Amino acid sequence: MLATDTNKHWNIGYISGAFDMFHMGHLHLIRRSKERCNKLIVGVLTDELISKRKNKWPTIPLKERLEIVGALKYVDEVDVTTEPLIYKFTALEKYGFDVMFSGDDHLADGWGHDEEELKAVGVDLVFFPYTQEVSTSRLQEITLPPRAEHADMARRMDAGIHYLFPFDKVDKNERIIIYGIGKVGEQYARQLSALDFCKVVAFADTYAKPGDIFEGKRCLTPEEVRFFAKDYDRIVIASTVYHSQILSRLRSLGIEPGRII
Repeated sequence: MLATDTNKHWNIGYISGAFDMFHMGHLHLIRRSKERCNKLIVGVLTDELISKRKNKWPTIPLKERLEIVGALKYVDEVDVTTEPLIYKFTALEKYGFDVMFSGDDHLADGWGHDEEELKAVGVDLVFFPYTQEVSTSRLQEITLPPRAEHADMARRMDAGIHYLFPFDKVDKNERIIIYGIGKVGEQYARQLSALDFCKVVAFADTYAKPGDIFEGKRCLTPEEVRFFAKDYDRIVIASTVYHSQILSRLRSLGIEPGRII
């Protein structure tokens, strides 16, 4: 139902979203939701889940997005939305809410069917007007135009590109190591080669052995990456599933977090 169609007030409300590059549209949604319930729980999507659903890494990492959302006076509880929790009944089982809030931009995403299913178990799905003037995608285009331009070109390369290189995280002409030699790493390398955006100086992989080669370049073991420090600017993790585990491994080896994407 549309929020304008009812004056109902609920006990526990729930919202889930990326909340990347937090803006007034996010604030309006969260504030309006809190006005209609006693307790508001907000789920924040993981970096990996955003990458999988939107084909790009968020501009703001999960830890910072959680801190931003959790600092709002309208939010009573903030939690990480992992992939199982994007399914509304899994989230309902965990949080026990009696209303789920969303922007009405999701009405076209098939959420009408979800509304009927939730209603059958006594839970309402309520839509607030979407703030048309601003969006995270629009902010990224304005603030990161050269990277956004390369991202758009990458999408048009061919239909086989399913994993978009995180152009919004890397500066043009930086020297990078791509960590991961699976399908994602292969597609990242293809995009960078075709678009001449930055230089791949090496690859790395958890299961690499000394002397391995991938795409004509040296493939480093995690331990070897430590001794390659002067030869690269960034390490780009090419995995949508094991990103967090790889990040932790690299940090444990003493690699500066700011150099890892």
